[in-house]
Amino acid sequence: MAETFEELVTNHTRRELEEMAMKLGVESLGGTKSQIADAILEASRKAAPEEEAQPAPREYPKVEAPMIVRPKAAAKTQFFGKTGVMAKISAANKSAEEMQKAGRDIREEGIRKMTKSIAEFNKGVASQEKENKKAVAMINSGVREIQSATDKMASKMRDEAREMVEDGSRRLKAGLSQFNSDLSSQIEENKEAATKLNAGAKEIHTSMEKMSGEFQKAGREMREEGFRNLQKGMADFRKSVDTQVKENNKAISRIGSGAREIQEKARTFQGEIHRYQEQDLKSYVKDFYYG
Repeated sequence: MAETFEELVTNHTRRELEEMAMKLGVESLGGTKSQIADAILEASRKAAPEEEAQPAPREYPKVEAPMIVRPKAAAKTQFFGKTGVMAKISAANKSAEEMQKAGRDIREEGIRKMTKSIAEFNKGVASQEKENKKAVAMINSGVREIQSATDKMASKMRDEAREMVEDGSRRLKAGLSQFNSDLSSQIEENKEAATKLNAGAKEIHTSMEKMSGEFQKAGREMREEGFRNLQKGMADFRKSVDTQVKENNKAISRIGSGAREIQEKARTFQGEIHRYQEQDLKSYVKDFYYG
């Protein structure tokens, strides 16, 4: 195939590349345009020895490409002289060809390295699959061992639980028997305590009635004393209030006089401020700015 990788990717659509690949016998057409172009170049390299062995060259029907303006070869352009504009154009075209060649070399080298990396990756994957199979076998063996140990532990726990239940049942029966015995003794003690409680209740009732009478008497005396103290306090309070009212009236009189003095001083101060703004400040600004 005469076209390079760059020309295949640049000058053909994906559908045209797929048709060319099918004609070369490439079955898998998935992937990007770059992958299809690589497959076409690989199929062309494999088919090249077969074409040389045949008596007549094998021709493939050409696939019409869309009208794309391709860069012309540098040989068609004639340059004259070693200096001037034509020489610079020649040097620029030469640099462009070298850059294109270098780009193709870099791309082909990258494809080779990528193919090698993929092969190494597949090899690693196969190795990992083997390791995974071994690990799965070991895991299955471990699971069986864990299951066996779990069964033994469960059986042991069931036996211990049964023994604990039986021991608990025996202890519960003994405890209930002791509780019933203690309960009977407590009932007898409670009866005696109830008898004593009734006698004590009567004594408490008598004491409470006597205490209630004393409280009532003390309460009456406290109310009478409190009423007398309240009347005396009210009289003292009224006297104090009258005295305070007189003092307040005097203070209000003094406050009114002081307020008038403050208002007079405020008006005087406001006049001073106004005079300062109108005279002193303007003179100061004038002297500051105009010297």
